[in-house]
Amino acid sequence: MNGWPLLCLAAASAAAQPVETVWIRAGKMAGASGGVARIRPDVHSVEIAGAHVLVRSAGISLAYLGPLQNEPRPRQGLVEFAFRLPRSPREETGRRAHIPEDHAGVFVNGLPIPNHFEAASYRGQNIWHYDAVARNDDGTVTAAGRPRPGLERGAAPGLLEGLIANTGRHSPIIGYALDGYPVYGPWTAAGRARSSYVPREMAARDRLPDGTTLAPGQIGPPVGPEYPLGTFVEDYVYTPGAGDLDEFNGRHAITPEYPDGTYAYFLATDERGKLAFPYLLAHEFRGHVDRPEPSRERFDTSGPLRAGRPAVLRFRFPDARGRPIRHLEYVHERPVHVLAISHDRKIFAHIHPRVTDDGVWEVSHTFPRAGRYRVYAEFTPPGGNQRLEFHDVTVSGPRAGVAEAPRPSGIAIEGVDQLTAGEDVELRFRPASAIRGWQPYLGAWAHVVIAGENLSSLAHAHPVEEGSSKIAASEAHVHASEAPGPPPAVLRVAAVFPRVGSYRLWLQLQVDGQVRTIPFEVTVRRAGKSGPATAIPAGAIRLSVTPGGFEPQRLRVPAGRAVTLAITRSADPNCGATIVFPGLGLTRELRPGQVTLVELPSRPAGEFGFACGMGMYRGSLVVQ
Repeated sequence: MNGWPLLCLAAASAAAQPVETVWIRAGKMAGASGGVARIRPDVHSVEIAGAHVLVRSAGISLAYLGPLQNEPRPRQGLVEFAFRLPRSPREETGRRAHIPEDHAGVFVNGLPIPNHFEAASYRGQNIWHYDAVARNDDGTVTAAGRPRPGLERGAAPGLLEGLIANTGRHSPIIGYALDGYPVYGPWTAAGRARSSYVPREMAARDRLPDGTTLAPGQIGPPVGPEYPLGTFVEDYVYTPGAGDLDEFNGRHAITPEYPDGTYAYFLATDERGKLAFPYLLAHEFRGHVDRPEPSRERFDTSGPLRAGRPAVLRFRFPDARGRPIRHLEYVHERPVHVLAISHDRKIFAHIHPRVTDDGVWEVSHTFPRAGRYRVYAEFTPPGGNQRLEFHDVTVSGPRAGVAEAPRPSGIAIEGVDQLTAGEDVELRFRPASAIRGWQPYLGAWAHVVIAGENLSSLAHAHPVEEGSSKIAASEAHVHASEAPGPPPAVLRVAAVFPRVGSYRLWLQLQVDGQVRTIPFEVTVRRAGKSGPATAIPAGAIRLSVTPGGFEPQRLRVPAGRAVTLAITRSADPNCGATIVFPGLGLTRELRPGQVTLVELPSRPAGEFGFACGMGMYRGSLVVQ
């Protein structure tokens, strides 16, 4: 099939705008009969709703657009899509909307224009995102494509070949973005539309395109045969003048459908006729997208909080320039862990927000009763340590009527009779019998949250795996997660109780797809004895271990010379009981609130990873 003949099926009236008439309508395609006719491919309806056009479809079509239409996230069953497009788009003058994580617009055949750039990432960390179009290419369609086994969906012949070919005419409209601007094929009256995104000149993937220096463990794989340039979205940078399309992958143009001119996005190709990054739309919309005006506060809610009523909790995590961070590192399978705990520690919730196109993280939550709550947000930004922020809120309404669920008797806690404040202890949770249907939850067999009196301290811990202190060199920068296999007979959890007093623990397990939260109470009655202060020798290099990780994350030491590290571990709850240098075969225990001296042998120039014993805290030793 050559060209784009199907676009002639809808006749345009003199007064109608292209956004109202350009669509391939259901039931108009030759050969559509039987099961195909009942499914009704292409666009079902186009309705004028004031200043907008409402386009509905089932998201299927016989007009195949190759990898452009392949959604990187699998879709379960038939879906009815409804796209609301402005009839008269306008340029955004404030903060531009980011492309949503699902769809950027709609093709004229009714299929969504997917967001190809955020579905899958290297090691699942949400830092280096695979270019889904090139990743699903057999090496013949995209400029960065390369033959590889296991393609999710091959590129069958279709309309794409006709679009890319130079017919001497202006390319047709192939869709509309959600901001109402048209999306054209690659050819304009002046020639081929050229992308201004180019591969970055780099050998190491240690910086993002905006200049952010990544933390150890967030660095991507080296550029090489296995991961060549173009493998990841972050391999590209917008370079003004490299092409004739702007940072949104569009330009102002006079087209057959818009003789007075319009802003439009274009399908980018290279001089060989292959698809070129970012293909259709880049990362943000040029035009205005209807959405509520976002607040600039770091935390707010959708309104006054009242017990028993759902409310939306909103979080903002700005970078050093004040821009919202959309791509936070996935730690235990989520970018943000939110803990909502009442000040009396009787109510507990562990929930996970999702990011909006404004970079706001939102989650709906219902507080079961009135009172004061503390809402914690645990996250790890690119280039930074893990952070824990909290916000206090007051919930109105009835205070009674919510009884705490009784603790199941099937799990006992051990090792709490002689707890000592300020020292590493091991808590053991022992099921009385095998738990049927026990499944890993967020990358671990269990999660444990420990809160001190008056919420004076908070720790989020996970079971210690057998042999977890033996971290391979290749794993020094990877968050530990439970190894496959049967559930453990005993859950061993390393913890630090910072001071004498009572503590509330919540053990979370997943059984048959349902998360069970089991509360425990423990009391710490004695304080640890502080040992003699360790003198830090002159010339020692200092390293701190805090609840956020190692500070600094990169230690610079001279090559060819032995050095002394003076490691101070905070007395606050953290998982820095040990430090492991895999490349040196070196492991040292670190006591809370104390300084430990570690002698490092001379090393040649290079960069070597180190980590805590659980792999949660990560750093690099830069020898130069």
